[in-house]
Amino acid sequence: MTRLTLLAIGSAGLCLSLSFDARASNGLEVPDAGVLQVGRGGAWVARADDPMAAYMNPAAMSFQATSIHVGTHLMIQQGCFTRLGPDGQPVSPGPAIPQADAPKDPVCTTSVFPNPQLAAVYRITDRWAVGLAVLGPHAAGTASWPEEIEYTTQTGLARTQPAPNRYIITDQSAVLVYPTLSVSYAPLPELSFGAGFVWGFAAAEFTTFTESISGPGDDFTRDVKAVLSAKDLFVPGFVLGANWGVTRYLDFGAWYRWSDAIRARTELELTSSYWLGGGTRNESPCPESDPRCNITTDADAGELVFPIPMEAKLGLRFHLPLGESTVQPHWVQREAFVRDPLTQDRFDIEVDLTWANNSAVQDIELTFDEGIAVKGTPGFVPVNGNIPHDWRDVLGIRLGSDITAVPNLLALRLGGFFESKGARDELLNLDFHQGFKGGISGGATFRVWLVDIHAAYQHVFYGTLDNGGDGELRALSGDATSGYRSEQTVNGGSFEQSLDEVGLGATIRF
Repeated sequence: MTRLTLLAIGSAGLCLSLSFDARASNGLEVPDAGVLQVGRGGAWVARADDPMAAYMNPAAMSFQATSIHVGTHLMIQQGCFTRLGPDGQPVSPGPAIPQADAPKDPVCTTSVFPNPQLAAVYRITDRWAVGLAVLGPHAAGTASWPEEIEYTTQTGLARTQPAPNRYIITDQSAVLVYPTLSVSYAPLPELSFGAGFVWGFAAAEFTTFTESISGPGDDFTRDVKAVLSAKDLFVPGFVLGANWGVTRYLDFGAWYRWSDAIRARTELELTSSYWLGGGTRNESPCPESDPRCNITTDADAGELVFPIPMEAKLGLRFHLPLGESTVQPHWVQREAFVRDPLTQDRFDIEVDLTWANNSAVQDIELTFDEGIAVKGTPGFVPVNGNIPHDWRDVLGIRLGSDITAVPNLLALRLGGFFESKGARDELLNLDFHQGFKGGISGGATFRVWLVDIHAAYQHVFYGTLDNGGDGELRALSGDATSGYRSEQTVNGGSFEQSLDEVGLGATIRF
């Protein structure tokens, strides 16, 4: 009886997550991973001039020198949830807390998350190249919402009460890794094709609250804390790409990605009798003789299925060449077909159109084994724990430009993007923000001999999801008479979010 909310996840700590980044907006992230890519607002599929192309457009590897890229983003994500009931008023967490003391202010969280990338390209011949990309979803991989909040009673006393977000999510932490091995071939000096195989694996842990039995309104005395862990060691997929120098001034790029769903067996831990009658934490729910009297554990409780939407991008890039007399690095002179915008272009402008099949995510499917009783309650874990999402396909546009300030030394860039809304307000969830997304960004590249040093900044705006209190999500319950769902909805209100990120990276060419 756990409410699952699968999160926007990325690589954590020293773990490098792979090639799941840089997409249209597939609902799990924002565009685009890679320091150079972020600085251009994600408009990069036609330019594709560093080893991150091994995932983002493998065809372009045939136009690159042998090279290695390392980079990281520091992602600072902020979110705030304001819960309202169907009457548009704040919701009290239980009858022991008067309606006048219900939380009126939003509950907020801030995540600061490092998100690294690693990629390499090796030129086999003038026409053939192979590459490996290792990066994570372009998102913060952890988030911690409060279980309880402080408030002041009508009489001026400082108290605590269960948080209004607890039935949706309290903690999420995961690693999603998608190693991608790619190959490209250029049948003509101006035309190439590429493909990559993705071997993914995922591991995640989510914490939320459910009900032991159902009844009218919120009542924290019925709460059960649920921790769900899941792991899938094989999530196959592939990427396809094309890159075409249409004329001396125009380049065309195309990219497509497909991935199987995440399918994982789940481990479940449930804790009942979590709160005392006044709404504070129950620190001693069990006698010393049976310290786990209220804890239910099952190492193989059920199965999680989360579809990964397929995506596609088309890009058109205009670039104005520099003069023939510009000195180029030895790695450009040595290899045929090699492109180097820092010595070949005065500036460029790229427009990308993106599509993500987010409508593939109608439910996060969660199926539990029958007959799992919950200690300390009369309830059972429901067999059907599906969480409705009802996502919509998302269309986007990206615009980016590089300006060569000093040939073979310094380039400046800027960009922006916009993507359409991906969900109904009535199904707002705190796992993935599905309002419209827009971003502005800037960056620079400084070349020192064989090394390009990149820096970027991006701010992402999210359109507020607001249903005015008329939410449709219901918490899971252990009560069969209620259909294993709460009588009240738990996502009424509004959800706001923003993201700031700073990226640093380096590319060395041989």
